[in-house]
Amino acid sequence: MQRKKFIQQLALTGLSFSCIKSFAFQPTHHAKSKSVKIGWITDVHHGYCKDASSRLKHFINHANRANPDMIIQGGDFCHATTEAKAFMDIWNDFKGDKYHVLGNHDMDKGSKKDVMEIWGMEKPYYTFDKGDFRFFVLDCNHILQDGKYIDYEKSNYYIDSNKRDLIDPKQIEWLRNSLSETEKQCVIISHQSFDDVWTGYTVPNKMDVRKVIDEANKNSKNQKVIACFCGHHHLDNHMVINDVHYFHINSASYYYAGDGYGSDGGMAMYSDPLYCFVTIDPKGKIIIEGREGQFVSPTPTEKNHPHAARITAKIEGKEVGFNINEK
Repeated sequence: MQRKKFIQQLALTGLSFSCIKSFAFQPTHHAKSKSVKIGWITDVHHGYCKDASSRLKHFINHANRANPDMIIQGGDFCHATTEAKAFMDIWNDFKGDKYHVLGNHDMDKGSKKDVMEIWGMEKPYYTFDKGDFRFFVLDCNHILQDGKYIDYEKSNYYIDSNKRDLIDPKQIEWLRNSLSETEKQCVIISHQSFDDVWTGYTVPNKMDVRKVIDEANKNSKNQKVIACFCGHHHLDNHMVINDVHYFHINSASYYYAGDGYGSDGGMAMYSDPLYCFVTIDPKGKIIIEGREGQFVSPTPTEKNHPHAARITAKIEGKEVGFNINEK
């Protein structure tokens, strides 16, 4: 009955939310704390996508009505330029807690320091707590140059894919230590992915991160890391690796289909802005309220894109379970 009422409430919003699918890992214990609700948007691409501002405004207006505990932008948000000021004003119209994740394209025209300054972001990677959960925001925007990990700056990352999108060893050690210092269950957020998505171009040293995650879960009485979220690939994707959920949140704006395949240059534009609301319930559930749109014509299918069957203009609703910590 609660599930039926929840879906009815979604319908009353008047927005096109995708159906919620259920997955494995039903919780074995019950906690009493309050759920955490997150408004999530990623890869808006201001400065590249023509209607980025209107897409962000749509999200912020909805977030102000939905009143989540916080909102997150998952990277590839905007450049550190004077043109981005009005865009940031839209973001700041949300009066609640707001969190940023650095994406590779955010440093197309400046340094990390430049971007962080315009965003009001204090550190490139950090943690914060909400309710029973601790969130880890990571920075995978490094290149390996002469044996050293160098920050992205002014598009210097257009090099061999095995030498970019890296997380530096110092940050990996920080993650290991920080996970060991908390008894809360944890969620890891990054722009680039640590899973095995079919497109490739994941973090080259992702196994170092996954080793830290697996160690934390093995050494904890119960599951320490429950999920990882990313953007970057402009995909709607979900997989489970060693009982950890790996979610790709689709771009707010488009899928980059490549020259000759997009409705706007190489961009296969989405008809509607995509974003989602994620609820993490300490009783052992993650619920994603998704949104469905469609590709603007000519679509990837109409243009015979080789992966047309695997790319979508949606964020699918999901309900998954995780093993909870005993109180």
